[in-house]
Amino acid sequence: MARVVTKEDCLAEIKRFFKYYAAYCQSPDPDAVREVLASTYSINDKLRKAGYPDFFDSDEFLVIKAIRNHAIHQSEIHNKARALPLASRVPIQADLTILCLIPKDVMVLISEGVGQRGKSAIENSCVYYKNYVDIYPCIFNFGVQLFLYTEKNGLEVNTIEYLEFKSSIDYERKNEYPHHVKGGVELLSGGDVNEFIETSLHSIEERNDLQSLLYSEEDGFFTFKGAN
Repeated sequence: MARVVTKEDCLAEIKRFFKYYAAYCQSPDPDAVREVLASTYSINDKLRKAGYPDFFDSDEFLVIKAIRNHAIHQSEIHNKARALPLASRVPIQADLTILCLIPKDVMVLISEGVGQRGKSAIENSCVYYKNYVDIYPCIFNFGVQLFLYTEKNGLEVNTIEYLEFKSSIDYERKNEYPHHVKGGVELLSGGDVNEFIETSLHSIEERNDLQSLLYSEEDGFFTFKGAN
């Protein structure tokens, strides 16, 4: 007889997601995103089997599921993580500093493997550029959805990664900021955003090195060190 999935099983997977998500945000390894995708899929499976509401109504979950299935069962997604420069020669407006770029032709293949509902979810949740599709807004927004879900369903966990995410949510609540993001990069002085994506983004290693040099971190928040 199959073992019944318990609340403790769900809590373990929730811990795992926030651990992998936090690691991904700091990791230059393209495989780091696969752990986030796999954990997202597993969270929904465990919650459903344990009798909790599932995420099948979430565009973000449907997109992550489609990308995960393609990566597991079809072919590589050839993703790369990039970051906006901490100091830019041109003014930039963006609500996220990290991009998870997948070649557009790969996303076309993924879209062909889903129905119209899935195609609409991809278009609504990701940001399209000339040669790439940024899936990080989708991943970020699912993280927000999952956190709010844990509060609503009594599934909070007491891990460093979860509590750092909670601190960000609490800060947004205090200042009446939105939790979800639209994504995308805008060049405020004009210019070709596609060229900027191709030539001006930093690697995650470069971002981490500059961030460590210029900012101090406490509880997930960064403060500019200023001139010595």
